[in-house]
Amino acid sequence: MRRVLLRLLLRVLLVLCGLVLVAGVVIYSLYGFKTRLTRGGVGIASRPPADIAERGSLAALPRYDRSSPSSHQVRLQGWDLRDLDVSGRLPDLLQANFDTHTQWPEELPEGFEPARFLELGKNPGLGLRALHEQGITGRGVAIAIIDMPLLVDHAEYADRLRLYEELHSFEKRASMHGAAVASIAVGRTVGVAPEADLYYINTEWWTSNPIPWARALSLILLARVNSRDGRPPAEPDIGWEMADFVWVGRAVERVLDINRDLPAARRIRVISIEVGWAPGQPGYEEAMAAVERAKEEGVFVISSSLRDTHGLQFHGLGREPLNDPEDPASFYPVSAWGPDLAEPTLLIPMDARTTAAPSGASEYTFHRQGGWSWVAPYLAGLYALGCQVNPDLTPELFWETALETGTAPDPSALPLPSREELRERMAVRFDTSVAAAKEREGEEEVKRQLESKYQVLTGGPVPQVSEAEFRELFIELMTDDAMARHTGREGKIVNPAALIEALQE
Repeated sequence: MRRVLLRLLLRVLLVLCGLVLVAGVVIYSLYGFKTRLTRGGVGIASRPPADIAERGSLAALPRYDRSSPSSHQVRLQGWDLRDLDVSGRLPDLLQANFDTHTQWPEELPEGFEPARFLELGKNPGLGLRALHEQGITGRGVAIAIIDMPLLVDHAEYADRLRLYEELHSFEKRASMHGAAVASIAVGRTVGVAPEADLYYINTEWWTSNPIPWARALSLILLARVNSRDGRPPAEPDIGWEMADFVWVGRAVERVLDINRDLPAARRIRVISIEVGWAPGQPGYEEAMAAVERAKEEGVFVISSSLRDTHGLQFHGLGREPLNDPEDPASFYPVSAWGPDLAEPTLLIPMDARTTAAPSGASEYTFHRQGGWSWVAPYLAGLYALGCQVNPDLTPELFWETALETGTAPDPSALPLPSREELRERMAVRFDTSVAAAKEREGEEEVKRQLESKYQVLTGGPVPQVSEAEFRELFIELMTDDAMARHTGREGKIVNPAALIEALQE
């Protein structure tokens, strides 16, 4: 009897092990990371399907709250608004992101012209189209982008795409981010360098699994399948997110390896990475080492960590949607976040941009407010134009010349908020950030960090005051800093025509 029970138990265990193995394969297939490379570094390794376009009828138009730390509050991409009454909602609509699938009511407030916004937003501005007419288009120069899944067939860049690979890829569908950055760099009508070659590697430096056990099993399988050194990505710091910038480093190395086999006249000269990394984050050392290798091989890596990797500083420019993108006076430095413009800073168009959309080969999205992710590919495209006219161009010469030929911002173009409005925004931002940090790191650690930051900002000792009084002092410091950044003291708006002319001399 005992032997029968043991055999039965053994069979049950074998069946369970088989089910676990099958489940693991299925889960990894659905949720795991994948790598798809080409042979020889040329061609399209995969074709992510388009993202969903139509999202149904919208029940109510979102309201825009200027005090909120979130800039993307009015998201109308793909929504049907035809049944909504939007009269009197101009302030909210003027902050909206939308796309060519958004359906509008017949009556729109005066001053909101979505078709006009889209068309103006396609223009990279500041005289770039005039340079294109002169044949300065990036022809003969290659740009690499490391970012999220790409809709490879979009009309803006399909004929420029020389390579698409997936290295440690997670997402299934084409992303908004990928289509946007590719079109800003090399887009036929949207891009800065419309005839530059594009090499694109989809690398996920962050992702999430929808259920904990799928996440755990993916990590185990990932250690066996996708990691060259046998270790899985680092555990997440927040929620279910995982981040490991080792994959950024490996993607850069992949680009550099491909570059060695390209003809000298069509080499990759610049890599755009729309993310930054900091000391202490997983993969920081690997990412920095890859950038150092790129420097040695004459490739300029532009990322949100450009100040750390190259000692160069940039920031984005705002623009009201109906203002002329060709006129430097239409632009103003985005405030309340970003670098200290008391230092030399190159300012690049960022807001009110129309880009390729991931929903179809001829679809577009209007991004009312952008981010540094829109600045990096713009800079990469501009660097490609510089390399076309000056094959010996270096990042240092490019940056120095861009600052020398740049245009100082026009203070009159700046929609400057009142101090009271700005202080309200800073109070919300402070409270939101501190609450999240306390939950993540603990109250004592957050207190220590705030006191350290206070000493850096003021140069003096931390006052012995109550927590509420310290909060008020900190908010005042943040408000003062934001007001100062509005002036763009040492920032220079890039002047593409003057830059290219100077690089030709």
